[in-house]
Amino acid sequence: MILGIVGLFVSGGSFAAGYVLPSGPVSPVAEPAAISRTVPSEPASPSGIRTCSVGRAMNNPALGTQTVVVFDDSGNTLLTNNANDPIPMGSVMKVITATVALDILGNDGRLTTRVVDGSSEGTVIVIGGGDPTLRAGGVSIYPGSASIVDLASETVASYQEEHPESPTITRVVIDLSMFPINDAWHPTWPESERTIGYQPRIVPFMVDGDRANSRQQTSPRSTDPAGRAADAFVSALQQAGNGDGDIEIDYQSAPSNATELAAVSSAPVSQLIPQMLLSSDNTLAEFLLRASSVSAGFDGGTNSIQQLVLSTLIKHGVDMAGATFVDGSGESASDLIPPLAMVELVQQIFTGDEELSDIGDALPVAGQSGTLTSRFVGNAEVARGHVFAKTGWINGVYSLAGQIVTERDGPLFFVVVARGQVDATAIPAIDELVAGIYSCGTNLASF
Repeated sequence: MILGIVGLFVSGGSFAAGYVLPSGPVSPVAEPAAISRTVPSEPASPSGIRTCSVGRAMNNPALGTQTVVVFDDSGNTLLTNNANDPIPMGSVMKVITATVALDILGNDGRLTTRVVDGSSEGTVIVIGGGDPTLRAGGVSIYPGSASIVDLASETVASYQEEHPESPTITRVVIDLSMFPINDAWHPTWPESERTIGYQPRIVPFMVDGDRANSRQQTSPRSTDPAGRAADAFVSALQQAGNGDGDIEIDYQSAPSNATELAAVSSAPVSQLIPQMLLSSDNTLAEFLLRASSVSAGFDGGTNSIQQLVLSTLIKHGVDMAGATFVDGSGESASDLIPPLAMVELVQQIFTGDEELSDIGDALPVAGQSGTLTSRFVGNAEVARGHVFAKTGWINGVYSLAGQIVTERDGPLFFVVVARGQVDATAIPAIDELVAGIYSCGTNLASF
């Protein structure tokens, strides 16, 4: 009975709906709309699947948070990982510094220390020229360096000729105006870099890079580089025939129209760059970049470095927008370099820009020279002699950037950076990864 009543209501409702709903087709059909899509004029060319993987080496825990970028000779990206954001790379920064120095100072550029006649009797003024290689004695780690003894000898001879009636120098003024004095030590550098012996305070007049031992690359530095150099100059004046009387030392700027008495110059930039890159010399890096700043019309201070670097690199086809630069050595963790742009610069150095080719020639070679002499051993030995790259290290960062010359596929350009909770075990891990890239060539993959 209930089912019958329900059926009656349903049929009745349907019958009533026939009078309420408008008439129309029983099965309406939608009209199809035309689909518009772009059709390529030519089919895509086939590309092979790369099958040589370095994924295991990339995922080595010793690399921490790893950044890897690899380009082939045509600029195609073969591998990229964690490469979107600018990151610290330690002394890889020196490749950028070398680029700026070559562009601004030129291959033949030299750093010159001058002595001019003072305005008062018995006074000479030493004008610091930003040459950290100026040597106090007969031995220096910098081949071709100028001697402060020669500078003093020439000064005495010229001063006596200019002032025959009062030929004795009694006062030496040191002009440190080339760089801002209050900017001699970047606040992001650990003070241990000075006491251990990696970096001096950056003042434009010093001897032997302010090393306690002029024969050693790494040697403790002082708290007063200019004072040490001034003492060495005064001593050299006395030895050069100025007499053994007391000589007062003072600090102020020289007048622009003073008569020059003597000058000595460093080795050319073309020689300083290999010295900087092979031994990763922080001192040379800082002075080359600050001297470039002055030559480009800036004040030689760290605040000028950002604009100096960006404007120079763009001239060489490398846009490092988003980067941050505060020094020339890469000692600061505040130096942030875009990984992709860094590899573009490396490629320019090796294949695209003749002006920068000296940098590629000066880079350490795996297992053969510079800071790579003792590296690429064991599982990485296959790449010895085939990797030309700059090493980098600061706390929490290990890096390597340069060129890999493969046997079958020509050159590859790369940067590898290990960051975070990393230690010295990152070094062999980087070498094994780079050796894997060498072995894979353009068949490189990361699965």
